[in-house]
Amino acid sequence: MESKRKRIIYVATTKELLNMSYYRRLWLAARNISIPRRAWLDELANTLRDFNGNVIHRSGIPYDLPLVDEIFGDDYDMRWLGYYLQPDKIGKSPKSISRKLERLRLIVGLALRTAGSKRLSYSLK
Repeated sequence: MESKRKRIIYVATTKELLNMSYYRRLWLAARNISIPRRAWLDELANTLRDFNGNVIHRSGIPYDLPLVDEIFGDDYDMRWLGYYLQPDKIGKSPKSISRKLERLRLIVGLALRTAGSKRLSYSLK
């Protein structure tokens, strides 16, 4: 009997998240996902819950999956995401830069890369 190999997902590093090119790719990827702003919390939670693999830091240390509600706090309307997804005047770059690294890490390092949901199937590769 053959066992399936578990996928390995590397969590985005702080350096990656602070890199403007990487940040812009993350922003574009998130903007291309057609999920209503208020549905993101459930999608993120479901994706993390249903992912069958290992999530690790680049150093190889396992990443403890946080609870989505702990990371997003009482922002149930996902206003932060609405602000994050706003484009600049030209429409090709983010209007502002978020320093909420754990929120960004959840979106890029986990949700977009795990693609546990068909709605979150966009990839940064």
